[in-house]
Amino acid sequence: QMCEKFTVCENSMEMLVRNNLNLPRDKCLRKISSGLYTFRTYLEYVQETFTSEKQNIESLCYSTEHLARTVRQMVINPDEVVIPDSATQASLRAKLKSDKTWIEKITTHLILRDFTSFMEKTVRAIRYLQNTRSISV
Repeated sequence: QMCEKFTVCENSMEMLVRNNLNLPRDKCLRKISSGLYTFRTYLEYVQETFTSEKQNIESLCYSTEHLARTVRQMVINPDEVVIPDSATQASLRAKLKSDKTWIEKITTHLILRDFTSFMEKTVRAIRYLQNTRSISV
């Protein structure tokens, strides 16, 4: 309907390139940073249960923490980034625990799968910001 009423579809790529609206994007950065801080607890669980890859998981935890801090610094109001407190983290760890190895493996798989998806979206968002703003990460 927009194409017919407003003829914005003609040369639509050109219109998108010329889009210089300064729309708020920090909600995205805030969500990314908050999500990375939340994943920290899940990754600590993976580190405890996926012992055959301990060194790789330790590196992943460290890198995730570093990225969360870096993105948080990019947010206009860093205090608005939600960082789970120790009680919340302990509660989550307790919920994740299981006495069945199979459930631990499935949980670990789901965490890593969702973390991968989250990171793919994070990379896209940061690349977009690098291309539209003068930021360096």
